Amino acid sequence: MKLLHIVGNSSFGGAAKIILRLAEMAKAEGWEVDILTTDPVFQEAAIREGIGSIGLDVIRREIRPVWDLGGLFRLRSFLRREHYSVVHTHTSKGGFVGRLAARLAGVPVVVHTVHGFAFHEHSPIPVGVFYSMLERVASRWCDRVVSVSEFHRQWAQELGICGPDKILAIPNGIARQNLTASTSPAEIRQNLGVERQDLVILSMGRLAPDKGLEHLIEAASVLRRRGQRFRIVLAGDGPLREQLERLARDLDVSDHVTFLGYREDIPDLLAACDLVVLPSLREGLSIALLEAMAAGKPIVATNIGSNSSVARGADMALLVPTCDPQALCDAILRCGEDPELRTRLGSNARRRFETRYTEERMLNSYKRLYLDLVEAKCPVDAPAGQVARNVDLAGSPDVLDL
Repeated sequence: MKLLHIVGNSSFGGAAKIILRLAEMAKAEGWEVDILTTDPVFQEAAIREGIGSIGLDVIRREIRPVWDLGGLFRLRSFLRREHYSVVHTHTSKGGFVGRLAARLAGVPVVVHTVHGFAFHEHSPIPVGVFYSMLERVASRWCDRVVSVSEFHRQWAQELGICGPDKILAIPNGIARQNLTASTSPAEIRQNLGVERQDLVILSMGRLAPDKGLEHLIEAASVLRRRGQRFRIVLAGDGPLREQLERLARDLDVSDHVTFLGYREDIPDLLAACDLVVLPSLREGLSIALLEAMAAGKPIVATNIGSNSSVARGADMALLVPTCDPQALCDAILRCGEDPELRTRLGSNARRRFETRYTEERMLNSYKRLYLDLVEAKCPVDAPAGQVARNVDLAGSPDVLDL
């Protein structure tokens, strides 16, 4: 069996980690697996894990109709030559071009995962109408659409993107063992230059639009005026770094905001922090949120649909409106002044993670989906039955984000 994940030139981030784990899972089952990406970090990560890396430059983030049309036909030709059994597309642009190319090339099974739409709950109505129309068209070119949260599954149906028979929710999941700290929290705090009394606030992710980090820095200015001792630690890099650093200087909070750049020691940083703050304007299902939950950390996050879906009824996070520095400040102060609240939120977050968002649950659900589709679309393929016998489908959890 041959499987291709189509991504394009999107940068390595939370969704990329999920794609890598899906590729590793299929490889472990004996499938031949490739990832089509032109991002060098993603390529290196794939090669490091023994996954094939296809550097075909056929999908770029920006919309350029003539170039995109050429990319579509180059991708179709590639897929016809390589005879993949399953093509799994990701990202909005990769999903549109990739699904069409796969259908034109006659790929038996085509799956698309919605890691987040190209629009969000607060996008202008014309933007939402345009992109949901594109998603509606593209859904016809695949066998299943997978959303990474129950919120997005319901929203897709409300928008008429596809019916309930075509879309299902498989929530993102992360591995427990990947979040074990290797350095003591005291040592990490010392390396960060944090004072013992400081409330250490961690935010992980790319420094990119829609992450809302400018509002967190604006909240830092309010926190300083309110007399709270704190240090905000931003773990990640991206196109907005220079702009965010300038904002911190302009607001005179540079001494309170530390830009760490890209880090691979997230478990250590989580162990050392007191609070995780995620001010995103949109997410599919945030890997940073899941990492904070798995580490048992109290969380302040925006009340976007996917965050609200995860936190509903769990008393595991303080949710605030988007683009509201004052609300962020108030929630941070509330946590800073109440250690018992932080302990309760962190414990509940860990419990919610263990019951619904483990990597094992996610991988078993995708494994079941692949096998069901292959057996339905390729009934005479012996390898499909061979792979199926290696999987205990009866023990797989339901593909639901309850």
